[in-house]
Amino acid sequence: MTPKEYEEKIRGLAYGYVSSFVAVVRAVERQYGKEGKELARQAYMGVRESRKTPGDPSKDLHEFCDNLDRGCRVTHQWVRVADEPNRVKYNFTKCMWAEAFSSLNATDIGHWFCDTDEPAIRAYNPRLGFKRTKTLMDGDDVCDHEFYVVS
Repeated sequence: MTPKEYEEKIRGLAYGYVSSFVAVVRAVERQYGKEGKELARQAYMGVRESRKTPGDPSKDLHEFCDNLDRGCRVTHQWVRVADEPNRVKYNFTKCMWAEAFSSLNATDIGHWFCDTDEPAIRAYNPRLGFKRTKTLMDGDDVCDHEFYVVS
């Protein structure tokens, strides 16, 4: 399988997942209103279990970001615009999830995916933080992720 074929296969699976996910959430919303939708969001967000033994924050920051790079290889396009000992900053210019949710007119639900960024870094090491001011899910031209060691 070529890299392009692999990417298309992943994209097809992701769009299928997103389509099913949106259908379930919309059904809950129709039946139970905003309260039901909020309950579904809370269930999706879940409680992130912290790592049992977080390490040195600077080392953990770079380990987390290296894992992020590998995990986003097929689903995103980005540039690391800062790679410092206590801060890593990205500009994501393409996000398969934002494209999928946008195509279904469901960015309100797609934001749930975005909302997991901060809890994920904090669960990895509570001395790490996250900041973002723009999102592709909102139609911005970039998602500006900044992961950092909390002073």
